[in-house]
Amino acid sequence: MSLVSTEPVVCEPLCKIIDLIEPNLTHKTSIDSTIMDNVKLALSAMYSPTAGQDEKKLATNFLELFQKSPEAWEVSHTLLSDPSQPLEFRMFASQTLRSKATFDLLQLPEEAVLQLKNSMLDLLITYASKDKLIRTQLSLALCQLALQFLQWGNPMGDITSQLSSSPELLPALLEFLKILPEELTELNKTPLTDDEFNARTQLLISDNVPHVLLMLKNLSELGTVTNGLLLECLNSWVKECPIESILTIDSLASLIFKSLMDEDLFEKASECVCSVLKETRDIDNYHLIDALYKQLLQVHEFYTSHPERLQDPEIVSALTKLYVEAGEAWNVLIAKNAEHFKPLVAIILECSKYDEDLDVVKYTFFFWYQLKQMLTLPRFESLKKVLLDIYLELISVIIKHLCYPLDQDDTDLFHGDREQEDKFKDFRYEMGDVLKDCCAVVGSQKALNVPFQQVQTFLSQQLAQWQLLEAPLFSMRVMAKEVSPKENTILPVIMNMLVQLPEHPKIRYATTLVLGRYSEWTAKHPEYLEVQLNYIIKGFESATQTERDIFSATSQALMYFCQDCSSLLVNYLDQLFMVYQQVQSHLDVKSTYDLVNGLAHVIKDLPDSEQYKAAETFLAPTVSRLTQLSQNGSLQDDSITSALHDEAEVLSIFFNILRCQSFEEPQFPVANYFIDKLYPLLSQILQKFQKSLKVSEHFVKIFKNVIQGCSVFLTPLLPQLTDLLHEGFRETCFGCYLWVTGVVIREFGDEVSTGQTQNAVYQFGLSQSALFFELLKSNTELDIRDIPDVIEDFFNMANDLLMYFPAKVAGNGQLMSSILESGITSLTTSEEHNPLMACVHFFVDYLSWGSQYPPISFYEGDPAEVQQYVRQFLMAENNGQKLVTAVVNGLIFKFYNDPDGNDLLLKLLTVTPDMEKALSWLHQAVSALPNVSEKEVQKLMNATAVALPNKDNRRIRMSIKDFVSWYTRKNVNSRAAFA
Repeated sequence: MSLVSTEPVVCEPLCKIIDLIEPNLTHKTSIDSTIMDNVKLALSAMYSPTAGQDEKKLATNFLELFQKSPEAWEVSHTLLSDPSQPLEFRMFASQTLRSKATFDLLQLPEEAVLQLKNSMLDLLITYASKDKLIRTQLSLALCQLALQFLQWGNPMGDITSQLSSSPELLPALLEFLKILPEELTELNKTPLTDDEFNARTQLLISDNVPHVLLMLKNLSELGTVTNGLLLECLNSWVKECPIESILTIDSLASLIFKSLMDEDLFEKASECVCSVLKETRDIDNYHLIDALYKQLLQVHEFYTSHPERLQDPEIVSALTKLYVEAGEAWNVLIAKNAEHFKPLVAIILECSKYDEDLDVVKYTFFFWYQLKQMLTLPRFESLKKVLLDIYLELISVIIKHLCYPLDQDDTDLFHGDREQEDKFKDFRYEMGDVLKDCCAVVGSQKALNVPFQQVQTFLSQQLAQWQLLEAPLFSMRVMAKEVSPKENTILPVIMNMLVQLPEHPKIRYATTLVLGRYSEWTAKHPEYLEVQLNYIIKGFESATQTERDIFSATSQALMYFCQDCSSLLVNYLDQLFMVYQQVQSHLDVKSTYDLVNGLAHVIKDLPDSEQYKAAETFLAPTVSRLTQLSQNGSLQDDSITSALHDEAEVLSIFFNILRCQSFEEPQFPVANYFIDKLYPLLSQILQKFQKSLKVSEHFVKIFKNVIQGCSVFLTPLLPQLTDLLHEGFRETCFGCYLWVTGVVIREFGDEVSTGQTQNAVYQFGLSQSALFFELLKSNTELDIRDIPDVIEDFFNMANDLLMYFPAKVAGNGQLMSSILESGITSLTTSEEHNPLMACVHFFVDYLSWGSQYPPISFYEGDPAEVQQYVRQFLMAENNGQKLVTAVVNGLIFKFYNDPDGNDLLLKLLTVTPDMEKALSWLHQAVSALPNVSEKEVQKLMNATAVALPNKDNRRIRMSIKDFVSWYTRKNVNSRAAFA
């Protein structure tokens, strides 16, 4: 039967094949023609250009299942041994052998593994000089066999002797040697123990370094293989050898650097040299480093004398990586010997000038940062002067890169390519970090003088292209963080200049943002405040409706001014209120929020006696709009709910900033204003619109900020507020009501509150929990995967309850049973990360109360009492077993090897009072996993059984991590992901 047909019914035979083969995959011990035919049938579907997507997906599922079966060993060998089979079939067979050698050696008895070793060597010899992709897969398979077949005493000797017996086999030998160090990097790719893996790595890699280097030396001198293969192999072994041992072999050192001048070998040679340079980071052989340095200077001289080669962007990119790798490796030496290494720094500066591809320029950024870190240390202060001119030139280079394209059409500088425009804008901020590094090295006065002189040149020559002025302005803006507010030399001159720049939308936008970034400096120089404030506010007047960016910049700059100069702006508050009322209707939402943020900081600096009236005045427009929306709007009108959301955010920002600074005072005016004026309106709106998730979330956010900012001053309102939140959750089942419940617990559950208030808060937490449990049990149509936010918010709230009332929570058996049941349901059903982690974090903290080291808490009772509650609960009604099983499955199928999940399982094992019971729970959980071998289970159990009584928590943690990694690679993830 052929699957190449275009008939749609071909999916049906594949379904029948899977039904036929699947039960046989784990029971048959020898191959028959049916299995081979079915594999070929599926492969034909996979590679057929006419097969449909459903058919290809079905074939893929079948082949992934087949790859895990015992029959796959023989089918793969049969396909690979038959040169008449299509290349795609044989490629699949080689990938399958690699997968089997990596994951499934336990399927074979030892005598079969011996046969496998011989047959895989024979296959590699067969493909030694053809079909490179197949040869690569066979080499990978042989690497895994050499690693995992512990009875193979001298794998490197056997392999190298067979693959070096004739010249045509040498490509296979070099490919195997290239792959071996790369493949032996991760322990958890194998089922080996730490000791087994380390011993095999020693046998295969470390013990063979001299042998491999000698072999590569001889091959390079004899010229029996291509230099490209030698370079690839050498590149893989560089990090396995002392770097001196490679560079003292003249033929290899010569090969590496001479190949940099060879167009055909350049790419491989540059990769190899980068690896060599990386290995010189921690050596003290300065003579060797100097020799390498001279070689690099010769390379630069060669390419400078052959500029035609530099027309190739790939060569420029690779050379930049090469020089930067040297600079990063030797950054300490450069700082110590700045004069000697200055030519290298100058070369990297030249690389920074490349404007054909800004990604190449980006390669240099970390070098400049690293060198800045060294040069700004006091011990290198004198040497810093040597590189001063390079850093000053770098500022000019970066400003040039910052410049927008010089195009006549200002409205579309990137010709409609939005992706390219966004990439350029993002890259500007990365270049800004380099400018900060330059500023730190040369000092703010010299650094700012570079863009200042460019601005002066622009003004004196009356240039028309705004881009040439905007770029230096942008550089001034990003360097602000490195400029001291005490700078008194160049900034006064710059500030006077900025407010007199020619009027142009792009220039006003850039200048406004510059002023906003230097607001801390203005706070120390109040004589400049008024003129700058007038310039900024004028942006609201000069901008048209099409120039929304200026509104945004003006609002942002005002926000910074109000934050940093708040005490100076108290006298301007009436003027600022007026501006806010005039422009608010013209602003976008983000700009409105920026203005609210800024003005709230000024109100915060008012005397307490004036804050009530100021809040009332400032928020009057918001209250008016909320009242109007509440009276005239309906829940079904999206525009109304969106408007309510926007106004709620204004209040959230305001109360997030207007927080009480001293709880020693008898009252807090902002709290009084909220209770008197706002709460009645907000509760009314919430009751009417609470079915809207958008409204509920943003109104309870107001409550969150008010509760955190006013705390005990809201105690009179607490009964009404908790009733509102309880009713809100009952009616909507929205998680935000649980989220703000946690805030209530945190603010009113500590010792600052009275015992009566604390008890009321605890009962409030219980009532919210009861509603949550009822939601999970009573709603039979509810899919827990549809309410991830509710799950997350509940367990976060439960954690708050546990933190403030550990004895009450841990001692409440009914509550804990309900939480456990909900937790297991969440761990086994939820798909999203956040709810899973909220659940895990709750149980980690709960179990920590059962350990000798309880969590930090406000609890003042006896921790031993809580510890006893936790341990008793684990042993009761098989609770510990249920949780262990859920966590093991979660680590594998839900939150793969998450450190917190691993920590939870560790705590379960160590907190359980009966050690044997804990081990039996773990054994039962892992043994129940599908397709797990007894050997894998025993490896985990043996390590845990030894570590647990010895309190070797690190070993337990690593054993769990390795088991999960190995099991997941073998059984859960597609094996193609590791091909």
